Amino acid sequence: AEHPPKFEGTESEKTAMPTYKLTYFNFAGAAEKLRIAFKVGGVEFEDERIEFSAWPELKPKTPYGQMPLLSIDGKAPVAQSGAILRYIGRIADLYPSDADKALEVDEVIGLDEDLMRSMGPSFTIARAPQALGHAADLPEEDRKALQVKLRAALAADEIPRFLGYFEAKLAKTGTGYFVGTKPTIADCVVLATLRALKSGWLDGIPTTLADSKPLLSAFYERMMAIPALKEYYAAK
Repeated sequence: AEHPPKFEGTESEKTAMPTYKLTYFNFAGAAEKLRIAFKVGGVEFEDERIEFSAWPELKPKTPYGQMPLLSIDGKAPVAQSGAILRYIGRIADLYPSDADKALEVDEVIGLDEDLMRSMGPSFTIARAPQALGHAADLPEEDRKALQVKLRAALAADEIPRFLGYFEAKLAKTGTGYFVGTKPTIADCVVLATLRALKSGWLDGIPTTLADSKPLLSAFYERMMAIPALKEYYAAK
C-alpha cells in the first residue's frame, strides 16, 4: 500500500515549522478525522483532550462555544471541524490543489456529513429530547427506547445505503482510495466514520454493517496499515 511520506527536512526547517494544538474531549467524536489527517499527513501536533468537567469553564473562552479547536503557534484558537480539516489537508498535501479533484474530495466528505446528519436524532434523543418534540424531562428509559427504535431504522436502511455509496465510489476510482492514488482528507473522514461504526459504542448499531462491502473493508484495512495510524491506535 502506498503511504504518504513523512516530513523530512533540516533541523532549522523543522524548528521553523508551526506548532499545532488540537483540543477536544477525550473520545473520537468530531475530532477523530482531524487526528487521523494529522497522522496520515505526518504533521506533529499536540492532542489535547479535556474532561467533561473542564468544559463549562472552557466553553465561554471558545469562539463559538464548541469544539474541536485548533491553535497554531499558540495563537487564538479557530473552530469548525470542516475548516480545520481542509487546513490540515493543505499543509499536509492531503487536499488536491486541482479544483476538479478537490471537488471530488469535497463530494465524499459531504456524503459522509449526510450520513452523520441522518444519525443525529439518535444522539439528540438521549441528551435533549425536547429538540425532537418530546418532554425535556422524558424518563431515561423512554429516551433509551426511542433511541433503540431510531438506531434500528438506521441500521436497516440509512447506514447501509450510504455504505453502498462509498463502496460504489471506491469501485469507480479503482485505486483503493476515494480520490486519486493516495490518501486525502476524504479517506480520513470515511475512516473515522467506519471506526465509529465498528467501535461498538453506538448502541443498536451492529459493528458488522460494513463487512458486506469488500472494497470498503479493504479500504479500512489499507488505511489502518499506514504506519502512523497503526502506531496511534496500537497505543490506545
